[in-house]
Amino acid sequence: MPPVFAALRVTMPASGLRYPPLVLAVRHALLNRGVAIVPKGNVPTVVLVGETMTPIIASINNNGGASTYLLDYSATFSVQAPDGAVLIAPTIIRVQREYSFDALNVLAMAREQAYLERRMRAAAARQIIWRLISFKGPPPKAAAPKAVAPKPVVPKAAAPKSAPRAS
Repeated sequence: MPPVFAALRVTMPASGLRYPPLVLAVRHALLNRGVAIVPKGNVPTVVLVGETMTPIIASINNNGGASTYLLDYSATFSVQAPDGAVLIAPTIIRVQREYSFDALNVLAMAREQAYLERRMRAAAARQIIWRLISFKGPPPKAAAPKAVAPKPVVPKAAAPKSAPRAS
């Protein structure tokens, strides 16, 4: 982990929960990497912008009912420096998993979906950690162009006028 990320804050301002599951997953992954998690302070902040979980029907059975679902999970995050500068621009992490649906065992299917959601959140947290590990520093700021004094314009010497010719 780059030294700039030795201590971090993790927030998810858009969530109404005190401890959203994604925040807990990212904090756990950071702690496993030896990163200190601080509630306040002059440290960079991992801002978890939001997450979505969308079940998509992948296949249908003979009766026209869903038999396989594809869970599409996405999480958006960014990293801000203590002064508010963006260190990592908003980035979308996507994870997809497929599971079979059995209409005769709905309770088990709900448990399987919840299990997959936890696993997908943990996978997204690991991808966020890898983005932090690969951080090379903020992009260099463009230097202001140097002021160059204009060259003085020297008028060209006028050619001598010739006398009118007599005709």
